[in-house]
Amino acid sequence: MMRAAEEAVGLTDWGRDIFRRPFEVLIEDLNTTARLTPLGAERAYRRLFETLCARLGVIAERKRRPEIAAEQITRPIFVTGLPRAGTTFFHNLLSADPANRSPLTWEIMYPSPAPEEETYESDPRIAKAAEAMAFEGFMADDLLAVHPFDARRPEECNFIWELSFLSVNYAAWWNVPDYAALLYNVDFTDVYEEEREVLQLLQSRRRRDRWVLKTPAHIAWMDALLAVFPDALFVQCHRDPAKIIPSLSNNLTIWRRTFSDDVAPSDFGMMEHQAEGLRKLSALRARPGMADRFFDAHYLDVQADPIGALSACYRQFDVDLTPEREAQVRRWMEDDRAAHAKGPKHAYALQDFGLDLAKIDRIYADYFADFGVAKER
Repeated sequence: MMRAAEEAVGLTDWGRDIFRRPFEVLIEDLNTTARLTPLGAERAYRRLFETLCARLGVIAERKRRPEIAAEQITRPIFVTGLPRAGTTFFHNLLSADPANRSPLTWEIMYPSPAPEEETYESDPRIAKAAEAMAFEGFMADDLLAVHPFDARRPEECNFIWELSFLSVNYAAWWNVPDYAALLYNVDFTDVYEEEREVLQLLQSRRRRDRWVLKTPAHIAWMDALLAVFPDALFVQCHRDPAKIIPSLSNNLTIWRRTFSDDVAPSDFGMMEHQAEGLRKLSALRARPGMADRFFDAHYLDVQADPIGALSACYRQFDVDLTPEREAQVRRWMEDDRAAHAKGPKHAYALQDFGLDLAKIDRIYADYFADFGVAKER
């Protein structure tokens, strides 16, 4: 597959070797344990092949334009916390402010050449990304019910991490146990370094005041993140884990069924895994100097007053919100609510995934106590 990518784009420099071992383990797992359908295998192959091509393109453009290395990433805002806790909504809320910049799906999938200001809304890669997403199953009603995929929408950092072939996406989409074990036992510093290099490339011809970035997965690698983005600011989203864990379990079940017909509903170990991530994050927040760099966004509060939550976040981070920019955020909110009202919905219960409410409350007792998380029962 790597040789085919080299031939397709006429490039051979792969940059750092950090991707090679994960890529090899991933391919081995896909061929032995993932139990992909024929269509699932086609989807996986295309995804990985195009990502290989994109990696080659990023490295080649940075070599061709060495000035990209001087691009500054200053005080980026990272949205994180438990998945299914409103991280996507808050990320999109921040992204609706025209002073901010979030990486859109199409420019993550096809980052090189760097997007241009003049053609940003009409770049042919938008249509190319939309076609690829449809083929890969992203636009199916089941998936759209759990995440608002669109080529023009902001997307998560773990999609950028695909370029390093160290991404939670692969562990979520496919049954790849050896790959997942490797993923959570590597130093992520180089992955964040490569993310920074992609952001430098993307902003080199289209700058804004700051990047706003997002993935719940950051909680597993915060020390590596801070090593690369030392002035980063954080929004931690909070919600009742009794809502989060079944929603996440449903999400993962749908994802895996996009590629395989041998998937039983499960929590996929997420109840314990997410609790461990929270413990790591809370320990980091307790360090000197970290408290002021976090804004806590509680799901019920954000849903009740999104602009109030955004304004409070900005006050915490000493960012202004002009009336004109607030008006643009409000317009996005109206459009988003209308789209959500018309979109597909999912129904599920704790029992569908073998989950127990008392066990969730026990495992997350410290989380409820430390952050005053409201129970939605």
